Amino acid sequence: MEQGSDAPPGRAVTLAVLGLASMTIMANATVASSLPGLREHYADMPHIDTLAGLIVTLPSLAIVLSAGLMGVLIDRWDRQKLLLLTAALYAVGGTSGLWADSLWGMLAGRLALGLGVAGTMNLGMTWASDLWQGPARARFLGMQGAAISAAGIVFMLLGGALASYHWRGAFAVYALILPIATLALLVLGPHARRIAAERDRPRPVRSTADRFPWAAYAFIAPLAFVFQAAFYVTPTRLPFHLEALGVTSPLVVGALMAALVTVSAPVALMYGRIRARLSAMTIFGLSFVLIGLGFLAHATASDWHGVLAGSLIAGLGMGISMPNYTTWFMERVPASMRGRASGLLTTAFFLGQFASPLVSAPLVAWFGLAGTFAVVGMGLGTLGVGLWIANALRPDPTAVEA
Repeated sequence: MEQGSDAPPGRAVTLAVLGLASMTIMANATVASSLPGLREHYADMPHIDTLAGLIVTLPSLAIVLSAGLMGVLIDRWDRQKLLLLTAALYAVGGTSGLWADSLWGMLAGRLALGLGVAGTMNLGMTWASDLWQGPARARFLGMQGAAISAAGIVFMLLGGALASYHWRGAFAVYALILPIATLALLVLGPHARRIAAERDRPRPVRSTADRFPWAAYAFIAPLAFVFQAAFYVTPTRLPFHLEALGVTSPLVVGALMAALVTVSAPVALMYGRIRARLSAMTIFGLSFVLIGLGFLAHATASDWHGVLAGSLIAGLGMGISMPNYTTWFMERVPASMRGRASGLLTTAFFLGQFASPLVSAPLVAWFGLAGTFAVVGMGLGTLGVGLWIANALRPDPTAVEA
């Protein structure tokens, strides 16, 4: 099922797939600028610091629990119906901060948002793998990474600006899923029908080439988990670190975190050319080292200038990292299993996101906010160097390196 190999998809299809990815990968972090205001509003609630962090990462729990099922549905069900359902969940759950009075109602909305993200993100990842092949896929995934970064800048700044008027304002950003999902429903329909027809044709007995690459997943899933668990220390802890440094404006907080994705956009756009020159393992190691250095800059910052420098350095690592995971894994997945593969990779990503505030909480208790960034930064740098050493000793961990 190698869709899209004869001719490149049109501009509208490209925009639709880019839009789906852009609205999902930054979904949790969009409201980070609202956390100080939310914490003040619900100051009388026990454990409010941890609960505020869960506002950012709770969607990840729903994604972890549902992403695998969403992947199977993509392979077996009508993709357009699934998009309609999950986009509705995304819009209603995402905007719950605008209308939910209680924090528990807001947390329930974040779970609904997670179900929506599980569907839309898996759809975007699967469409990217179906409609682009070979080097064209690497180029498109680099473009997708740049689009995600650009959207992250817009969402962070817009969320910060709206939160500066009222802490609930940032939740309005999630309504942007409605025009993007509408475009996807209009332009992806013919491709969805073609894939459904291909899927319903009688097939020969499955060969060994059609087996799911569990060995590759066993390698990539822990890396994806660690990457997201570490990376999401930024939206869950950095606003409070900035507050301790005297930076209290939600707009400034949003701008400083948006700086992280500002530099990742042009780097991601160059991913196809970078991947042509560097191995995937080299890129993985480089991304962890760069993000680790960025976190060390956060840890040693005495004002917002040091935080800005750290965000810019970490953004370089993010830019080359995200498309690398999908490209590396999808090269090893049979076409008929791309939905399942997307779901499993999404599960690893968002399990890391959900675990992030739970893992960082004891670190903050033991080392403080600055110390937490230092410990995580050193750990990431060590992991990156370890990947380089492992690659030098054994260049092909799954025996199928592209």
